[in-house]
Amino acid sequence: GINAEYGKQWYQRRVREPCVENVLLQRNLRISRNYIIGTLYTFPTSFMFKCNESDATSKGLQSIPGGEIQVPHCQIESIERLNLTPSGTPLYIRCKTFLVLKFIFRREPDANDVEKTLNRLSRPISIEEISVLNYRPNSVHCLASQRSGWHVFDINIEYARFGVPNSDWVQSWLNQDYKLCPTYPKWLFVPSDATSEIVVGSAKFRSQGRLPALSFLYEPTGAAICRCSQPCVGITNNRSEFDEKMVSCIRMANRAGKSKIYIIDTRPKVNAMVNRAGGKGYEDVKNYVDVLYKNFPIQNIHVMRESMAKLRNTLEMAISPSAHISGVEESGWLAHVKIVLNTAKFIAHAVSVEGYSVLIHCSDGWDRTAQTSSLSQILLDPYYRTLNGFQVLVEKEWLAFGHKFVDRCSLLCRNPEEVSPIFLQFLDCVFQLQNQFPTHFEFNENYLVELYDMLTSGKFGTFLGNNEKDRTRQRLSERTFSIWGYLWENINRFLNPYFDHGSKIEADNTHVLQPSIEDRDLLLWTKMYCRYDLCCEAKTAVDIDVETSSEMKNVTARLEKAAVNS
Repeated sequence: GINAEYGKQWYQRRVREPCVENVLLQRNLRISRNYIIGTLYTFPTSFMFKCNESDATSKGLQSIPGGEIQVPHCQIESIERLNLTPSGTPLYIRCKTFLVLKFIFRREPDANDVEKTLNRLSRPISIEEISVLNYRPNSVHCLASQRSGWHVFDINIEYARFGVPNSDWVQSWLNQDYKLCPTYPKWLFVPSDATSEIVVGSAKFRSQGRLPALSFLYEPTGAAICRCSQPCVGITNNRSEFDEKMVSCIRMANRAGKSKIYIIDTRPKVNAMVNRAGGKGYEDVKNYVDVLYKNFPIQNIHVMRESMAKLRNTLEMAISPSAHISGVEESGWLAHVKIVLNTAKFIAHAVSVEGYSVLIHCSDGWDRTAQTSSLSQILLDPYYRTLNGFQVLVEKEWLAFGHKFVDRCSLLCRNPEEVSPIFLQFLDCVFQLQNQFPTHFEFNENYLVELYDMLTSGKFGTFLGNNEKDRTRQRLSERTFSIWGYLWENINRFLNPYFDHGSKIEADNTHVLQPSIEDRDLLLWTKMYCRYDLCCEAKTAVDIDVETSSEMKNVTARLEKAAVNS
């Protein structure tokens, strides 16, 4: 009631023109004077373009359901006013879902009103201004399901699944009030030999207080995957006996008695050195006992943002197949995906084959660390390739351990320099694994696409907040619905019919995925990035049949290859 009334009043203060008639939508960005005519409506949570019935019929737009396109305001990425044309004033709207719309308004005041309204509605500054508080499922059954989605993840149940707590690993209560580390979950798991003094001391030495904590224990070898942020070494080569002891405790918690531990720094070496000049940096192996330090050059959020921008420009404007191919390559996007997968592959090998525990970090430990930690666990544990397991993994590695979804996905209007497609890149990596191992995942790529779309839609509270503390303080589980419940309601769309349900952890590591990172085996994710044909139309039935036939042939070939190799 109160939230809905607030949203209504807020909307009424900002919407000057609820609809504009005779708006032109350019069907193909490469071809001028190729328009359809319709009406643009602006609602509290979305805008909609509805084709004039006669225009839609004459120009073959029956494939658009209802002859309309509807976009949640939260999915608007940018609005650009283009130069005046003889047809009117153009507005170029880019969406986070890779939809691009070019509208032309016959009257400039209409364009001004729409631009101003959509700019404000797409840039909320608080969750009260997002549709999440007004969204309601369309049935009582859906309502109950989407409420229950908040209970998908219980950190104690998940850690118990791989045998923790035990004699080597214990649950720590030191972050119960989020004062030790505000961006970590309140329940942490640490080595049993790590005293409270060691835990607190290590947190003080790590950036943002993000101390080394257990993410996953691989039972066949007893090796652990832990995560943290960079140490505060600085140019004066600061040391912390507590942090050094913490790393040693992790190393000795390996029940197989392996004498070494990997520290995986997921930054380029030069980036780590620059951070050291700023008072942070990387571990000096001379100060840590039996440590193997290794860099993997995954670029930072700014490079990834620029890479995605180049990819989008190519996909939107490339005028020939050669321009398309060269543009994708020059964007560097697949090269970045390759490095992320290679890092995860190394971690999985270290844990499953070498039997060494691994401590992963980047700078603050909430971007590259989340990517590589979660991907390595997908490679290691078949549970995370199931629907429920994947949801648990995202809850644990991304939500509980504080990936900054609000900032990275621009869910609220904040610093644009903090926006970066880190989670999207993770989903892209999962797609690459699905493509190479078609029988190993319970869910298909449609699930990944829908997860991303719903994340950016502003309908669900699951990803609001940059960490567990934020979501708890905002009482989102009480005030909003869970994305997981929605996805379970539509489960039939996301099931992989080729899934092998018998896959489980084996002592001989046959369950561990060994992906190829050769360029020829990494594909552009067309179902995510190329799903709109630049003219905003759904594909025709013939196109879909051809695509489905081709996809079936590819799946069959991969299945036959898997059978030969098994």
